[in-house]
Amino acid sequence: MTRSDNGVSFSISSVCFLIYFLLKPFYVFDSGTLQPGDFFLLLSFAFLVYEKKRGLRNDDYVFGVFLLCVITVNSIYFLIFRSTFFVKSCLYYVFNYIVILCFRHFMYNKPWLNALGLVCKMNLLIQLAIYLLHKGSYWEGTYRYMGTYTDPNQLGFAIISTLSILFLLRDKWKYLFVLVAGFIILQTSSSGMLIALLILVSLDGMIMLKRAMDNGGISYTVVFITILGIGGVIALIMLDVIHIDWDHFRVSDKLSNNNSVLQNFINDRALNVAQEHPEYFLFGYGEGFQFPRYGHSEEMHSTWISLCYYYGVLPFSILIAWIYTNVRRIKLDMVPIYCAIFLEAFTLVNHRQASFWMIILLANVCGQDDSAYEYNDELEIEENKSV
Repeated sequence: MTRSDNGVSFSISSVCFLIYFLLKPFYVFDSGTLQPGDFFLLLSFAFLVYEKKRGLRNDDYVFGVFLLCVITVNSIYFLIFRSTFFVKSCLYYVFNYIVILCFRHFMYNKPWLNALGLVCKMNLLIQLAIYLLHKGSYWEGTYRYMGTYTDPNQLGFAIISTLSILFLLRDKWKYLFVLVAGFIILQTSSSGMLIALLILVSLDGMIMLKRAMDNGGISYTVVFITILGIGGVIALIMLDVIHIDWDHFRVSDKLSNNNSVLQNFINDRALNVAQEHPEYFLFGYGEGFQFPRYGHSEEMHSTWISLCYYYGVLPFSILIAWIYTNVRRIKLDMVPIYCAIFLEAFTLVNHRQASFWMIILLANVCGQDDSAYEYNDELEIEENKSV
């Protein structure tokens, strides 16, 4: 970061990244192609390389090894089937790696993190405004709302992950934005995202209650207001003032047939090919999206299971190792965020969204003391001296 007399100022690269994250929800061109926000990510990376002069510090070489495995597996299947879907998968991970490299450098700047929190709140409010103004889109003309995204689950995860970043940053208005997030997620009719939100809020509430009890007890006024608020929401739902069509979440459809819960999950996530051909867990199936094989033309939903199936046990283990090195020192108050994101990822991992990787990286700085920032500042000074 460049320095001024008043402290740390924002570099051009870090500002471009904030613009990228603000514009990321807006899909102007076809899904799977470069969007306006992506150009700012590339600008951010280019300016960062220029600012560092002697190249980027790469603290994420383990993820780089995983990326090499991704390119190798998908390249083999590209040579076999000649489908550009495998090339597109590689490019997704290359962009993810750029996000990781950039964000790793910016996240140690406290003022920049505050600016990121502001962008997160703007993203949530913009999506709410678009819905209220009836400007958002619906999935193929159905009841499932997807806003400015191209898929309702995509919107749902974007809302959850953006809210999770606010929780990691300990934003004082985070519970106000829980209401915004909950309202939008209900419109997406995504049961997985709703469960993730409930996990996040309930576990965080339990930790706050425990902390209050440890500090000499919780105020009866707080208990009364909480019970009154919850009771009021339940009453409004029962009186149909707040109307929620629970049938749209398809819970009864998933549980009312003769299949087991596991088989229903496999069918719903389009994991049937993994069930029929488990040998690919050893050496990888390749991430070919809608490329038809074995009579299956539907894309497997992005879960932990599908990631392991796409690239095999060894590359998947490398990815898990990289994740573990980042989140192993999280404190108790950060557990709800990672439980919500990682448990929900069994149904939809959404590894194509930048916020997924940003949340993993934030474990290195959020909830820790100022030593992490001071250590990074020392490295910055040493780099500037050596140039």
